[in-house]
Amino acid sequence: MDKKKIHTVYSLACHLNLWEQVEIAVSRNLNDRETEKLLAEVSTLPVYKSRATRTLGTYVSKNGKPYCIRLQFALEQELLKETFLHELAHACDHRHNQNNRPYRRAHGLGWKRWATALGIEGKVRGKSEVLSQLYMERLKTVAICHSCGAEFKRLRRLNQKQSYTHLACGGRLVVI
Repeated sequence: MDKKKIHTVYSLACHLNLWEQVEIAVSRNLNDRETEKLLAEVSTLPVYKSRATRTLGTYVSKNGKPYCIRLQFALEQELLKETFLHELAHACDHRHNQNNRPYRRAHGLGWKRWATALGIEGKVRGKSEVLSQLYMERLKTVAICHSCGAEFKRLRRLNQKQSYTHLACGGRLVVI
């Protein structure tokens, strides 16, 4: 799979061998007409590669409509499947329970019902060793304590115009 390419929910679900599971879950929760309508809408939802190193995936809505799903493809295969279904549960919950309105109560009862129907646990936070490693590799030294020499690492730089104090020793941080 080309991890930079934009996918749709349908193409990624087929690639991960999950589309049949999605169809079954939707058809068990809705009547035939609603099933057809929901599947048609979510199947074309774009799936983008996320550069995030702290979140496994994200469901995005705009103007009261499902907009896209962002996934971190560096995840372990089983965790990628679970994260994909987790975000798809958000899309189904939004489309079915809160259509044309801003998405609220992201991990509420509606989402939990869809998560259960899709065959995943209703947990909110997942952990990936691969993603943790990726995060550690991306950290850069952004400041050094003038007093004790301690290094501070972050993904983003610190504001050069602001002054910072090392809480442990009270020394001034020199921003790099």
